[in-house]
Amino acid sequence: MTQYKIFPAIGVARVGNAPAKFYIGPEVYRGLPTNPDGSPFTEADLRDENGKLCRQAAQFTIYAVDDAGNQSEVTLDSSNIKSITWEVHLANKKASWYIFQTSLGENGYASNHALRNAAEVNRNQLMIDAGPRNISGRQQSGVQFNAASAPAGYAGLNFPPAPLYPAEPDIVACQTVPPGQQKAITTLGELQTDGAGRLWVLGGFGISGSADPNATIGEYANNDGWWDDTSDGPVCATIEFADGSTVQAAAATVMVGPPSYAPQIPNLVTLYDTIFDGAVRAGAYPAIYQSGFWHAGQQGYWPDFDGEIKPLLERGILYPWVAAIPPKPHKFDFEMLGKTVTLPNGVVQGDPALAGLRQYILDFLRPPNAENEIVNNLKDAGATGPRAGVGATMMPYLAGDNALILGHAPAKYLRLTDTQYFFLQQWARGFFTRNSAVSQPGDAITRGVLENCVGGAFSPGIEMTWISRNPAIYQEPFRIRHQFVAVGPLGMGFDPAIGLQPGDVTRYMAVPWQADFNECSSQPIDGRILWWWPAQRPEYVYLDPQASVKAGPDADADVPNPPSLGTGMQVPWLGTDFDQMASTYIMFADDVDMVRYWAGLGFVLERGEGEQQRFVEVERALPRPFSPS
Repeated sequence: MTQYKIFPAIGVARVGNAPAKFYIGPEVYRGLPTNPDGSPFTEADLRDENGKLCRQAAQFTIYAVDDAGNQSEVTLDSSNIKSITWEVHLANKKASWYIFQTSLGENGYASNHALRNAAEVNRNQLMIDAGPRNISGRQQSGVQFNAASAPAGYAGLNFPPAPLYPAEPDIVACQTVPPGQQKAITTLGELQTDGAGRLWVLGGFGISGSADPNATIGEYANNDGWWDDTSDGPVCATIEFADGSTVQAAAATVMVGPPSYAPQIPNLVTLYDTIFDGAVRAGAYPAIYQSGFWHAGQQGYWPDFDGEIKPLLERGILYPWVAAIPPKPHKFDFEMLGKTVTLPNGVVQGDPALAGLRQYILDFLRPPNAENEIVNNLKDAGATGPRAGVGATMMPYLAGDNALILGHAPAKYLRLTDTQYFFLQQWARGFFTRNSAVSQPGDAITRGVLENCVGGAFSPGIEMTWISRNPAIYQEPFRIRHQFVAVGPLGMGFDPAIGLQPGDVTRYMAVPWQADFNECSSQPIDGRILWWWPAQRPEYVYLDPQASVKAGPDADADVPNPPSLGTGMQVPWLGTDFDQMASTYIMFADDVDMVRYWAGLGFVLERGEGEQQRFVEVERALPRPFSPS
């Protein structure tokens, strides 16, 4: 029996302050966005004619899935389709939810866990909710998530008070409302369709603020009285066939988050990796893991080098472009690392002569249950041979989920997911293939979207936090179960068996998002300075006078060589870099300045060809150097 499903299962839109111009988010790993009119994307498309930052829309489409799992797209161009009606409900519940305190709450909140804005009795007054919206047809637009267009009788309608502060900056490119208009959150976004009836979901304009003219931001995650216009919610669709019959497509989720300032540089652990790992350990992929048992060894699961090993190692090559990391150790000979040979018994596996090299690389990676270890003592780990007893700084050199409240389940350093590490263990032993499987198109879109998002550390994160690891929220891998709320108001509970309401996915995130985005640049831990998410929130960048951005996306192309002495010097993406303990070290001294100037920051894109291929900062609207007034 044919099923109909919306893809991607989780889509990602991003805020921007341009009033009209937008682009479509990338749907392939390390891909560039695409323009709505199909024209080639260039760095100039990141901003509009006034220098304002464009929003990223999330695109959704429907696929028919037959009994064999084959997927074929369904649009208004399909011969048997009369109409497709989309329904989306966006909401922001951040101000109403519990305070975020690293890992506290992941396994349920204690009775004494504090709420944000605890003095407010009516929790719905702390939500931003305009109710659900519908759209159908070709090239439709203007369906706003604002109060004026709320469904008649919708009981949960609520928007923040106006005006909001701080006041807009003098720099036009950073202004979130037109001159002379009071600063206010009046919409959570808009729905549009393309020429074939696919859905585009646009989010808010990046407006954050407080009704208090003198409000300050006291910490990275929980700031009473503050609002922002990020959101999330279900994406539904009703298909009407030519014979008049209808069917509901399996729903998807849209999340609206902050901009991704280095879209071609992936996170070491992506959101795809994190959700996939949870699905594996929940038993959804028994060839890998079943009933608590990892299928290891020659008779177990053999990961594909090109699809499951090489991309992970490549990420180490790319990080030096956005963080102050020595580039030389982050370079690999992939021909050697993926070399296979045919053994006398006819089995094709990793070259045994290179087993030592593969194990050498694995030894540097932080294993499960070592979230609080920075140096790997190989003797203690049971290693033998010439390197036994040699301590090495473990990778990744990134802060973990809980580097702040060390009295509760500390996890100071980021590690790979269990599944990622298992794949590398199999690879190190030579049990890997070079036979990349071709994914079904809808599944490939979901993977491509989520591989461009943060999968850790979750403190709380950028698009989604540790709720992504909870297998109970999914009705199938990557597809969140939803509770649809037609008349409102939205609730405060959490019952994954019933489903997540609009706003439930992102309510854990920092409010406003700019506070966490500013402060989570570097983190002092045990006398060292570690990074958080340089692949989306750069720490350091390179400048380059070349004129054109490399055409993309091309996920199969080799990544550029790491930076070299000929690349030039790095400069801080924002702030200063001469004193690691200074309040301005690669960040604004005041989180409020990120609220005011986020839209003026530069992007990191790939430029040049061949030996001149590099990642450099482009489309920065703020002057350099820049010091907030």
